[in-house]
Amino acid sequence: MRQPMVALGKKAAIGFVMGVMSLLVFSVLWQGSTAVVGHLDVNHVVMLDPGHGGYDPGAISPQGVYEKSINLQIAQKVKEMLHPCGIEVYLTRDEDIDYVPNGVKGKTTKKQIDLNHRIEMASQAKADVFVSLHVNATATGRNSGAETFYHYKSESGKQLAELIQQELIKISGMNRRIAKPGDFYVIKNTSMPAVIVEVGYLSSTKEQKKLQQSWYQEQLSRAIAKGIANYFKMP
Repeated sequence: MRQPMVALGKKAAIGFVMGVMSLLVFSVLWQGSTAVVGHLDVNHVVMLDPGHGGYDPGAISPQGVYEKSINLQIAQKVKEMLHPCGIEVYLTRDEDIDYVPNGVKGKTTKKQIDLNHRIEMASQAKADVFVSLHVNATATGRNSGAETFYHYKSESGKQLAELIQQELIKISGMNRRIAKPGDFYVIKNTSMPAVIVEVGYLSSTKEQKKLQQSWYQEQLSRAIAKGIANYFKMP
């Protein structure tokens, strides 16, 4: 009776060793996947803009999920990922606030004041790039996936947008969109290369659920961070 038990023990031991080796390999691969790029030789400054905030919630899903919250969560993750690369990162907001003085009336006026303040923050910080983070929404709820916009007159903005979009489409299940030109106020009026990254659609029930998950935010943030870092690596 002892021989079968010994044989079973050997098989169990082999299985255990193989399991440990598999875990080690997975751990190494996972750690490698979280790396953005190596430390850059030249210091760079990035202004991350979590879109909306305060009085302005941005898009709101039927389930009550606010765009402004997701924008901030992703911006904070991107900042954490860029820091080890030697990139100095500022956020236009690190809490649920806006920059509209009390008493200001009119939706358009309030929005312009808020955006102008964020643009001025980037100028004062002498940022090399301005990246505004948003979540999209449509009335039909059929659209999904991330997309990146640049001002049509900015060649450097186009390069930045393309590098970020190239990383975003590597995410499993992501629509394979290309970077697109636009004439949005915030990317039109910055003095440095600027892009708007729409990380997904709150109007898509399936995507809304993913956008609320930390693991998916990590994937989006890593793609955005890597795209920014790759831009600074360009000759």
